[in-house]
Amino acid sequence: MTPITPAPDLPTDLADRVRRLERANRRLARIAGASALLFTLVFLGGGGSIGLVRAAGEEVVTQRLTLTDPAGGTRAILSVVPGLGPSLVIYGENGKAGAALAFPPEGPNLVMYDSSGQLRLRLATIEAAGPSLVLNDSKRKPRLQVSLAGDVPNVTLLNDQGKPTWRTP
Repeated sequence: MTPITPAPDLPTDLADRVRRLERANRRLARIAGASALLFTLVFLGGGGSIGLVRAAGEEVVTQRLTLTDPAGGTRAILSVVPGLGPSLVIYGENGKAGAALAFPPEGPNLVMYDSSGQLRLRLATIEAAGPSLVLNDSKRKPRLQVSLAGDVPNVTLLNDQGKPTWRTP
């Protein structure tokens, strides 16, 4: 809505009043739009649900939430993945995954990808093995592993065939 520019001969107090009324009108229009959307979601969406989204008080319940940028590209997905549990995948502007966080039964995982979509880093806390960090080369092959089994730290360097070339202890 384009604001009305008062004619130069209008008194200043009248021009101010028109501006205040326009601001109030814009606020009321936003409130009415939000109210209509909320009414649609809660009352017309099938007993409080629309698709897979259900509003319950201050809570929104869904199985998958996708965040998009202004151009419509997917930037993040929050969902529950069978076998991986709750997960969050964050995408770069190129549409490729940049990072992912998942909570499978064996323990939480954080992975990061390079700009071409190759897995480069994995950080995990696996209950049976302890916390670990794995760095991959550009071909997704593990090249460095750092872990802690109980109270014993371990650092392993691997060649491009995955064979250890150096290890502690």
